[in-house]
Amino acid sequence: MNIHIIGAGALGLFFAAEWSSRHRITIQTRTNVQRKRLEKEGIHVIEQGQSHIYPVQTAAAAPPETDLIVAAVKQYHLPGILQHLPKVSSLLFIQNGLSHLKLIQQLPFSNIYAGSVTHGAAKIDERTVQVNGRGQTKIACVKGGEEAIVRELETPVFSFQWAESAYEMLVDKMAANAVINPLTALLHAKNGELAENSEYAAAAENLCAEIAAVFPFKTKESVTQSVFDVCRQTAANESSMLRDIKAGRKTELDAIVGALLEEAAQRGVETPAFSLLYHLIKGKEAELGR
Repeated sequence: MNIHIIGAGALGLFFAAEWSSRHRITIQTRTNVQRKRLEKEGIHVIEQGQSHIYPVQTAAAAPPETDLIVAAVKQYHLPGILQHLPKVSSLLFIQNGLSHLKLIQQLPFSNIYAGSVTHGAAKIDERTVQVNGRGQTKIACVKGGEEAIVRELETPVFSFQWAESAYEMLVDKMAANAVINPLTALLHAKNGELAENSEYAAAAENLCAEIAAVFPFKTKESVTQSVFDVCRQTAANESSMLRDIKAGRKTELDAIVGALLEEAAQRGVETPAFSLLYHLIKGKEAELGR
């Protein structure tokens, strides 16, 4: 396939590297500095103490022959790129949170997919990504589309799985993100500490109970199990929200916790713990902004 990736963050770089042996890849960067470095030096992937270099082509926009565009930008950058998408047959969105689902459903494209990614990847510099643990990417149809895309995209070491419901898939991912990201950002803790520290774990369990109250198809037990499984699987990882806070960047708080609070308000469900967490992280962002 001819695949164009918009966004050269950790996941954009990782996906480009993993697909490079099987597909024709172009990647679209936000800065010329990153574009020039990728073209000159390629993508550098560090995994389990080993380094690999993957040559890659950059492009300012999707080439005419593109079969699939993968939007790998943070959710708050989506509105800016949606205005300039060329006509292609298929789109895949791999954002955190839930609020982008309504946005992408309205796009005038034949095949639209949403993805949920559990790979542990961190961007070290403009061309380097550190892989801290391989997971998988779940893909669900938002509009049109077929399950066959999973077989087209996966490789022996790059796993994809089909999900029947985009909404439920994104809720599952959001549940883990909504608990782990803001707590670790506030506590400056690695993911595993939420499961290891009994007081942190108790706070996480309270949040899991609120998630189950908002989404009737979830139980407190299933959410808690899923969240702590992710904490243990990614124990050494720093969450993306913690990395954003440390770097003084805008977080995806509104896309993750904000979307949860909106769902709760629509259903008339009280979520005091998440409301408190939301305002504390907002305050932290404002403090960093000064």
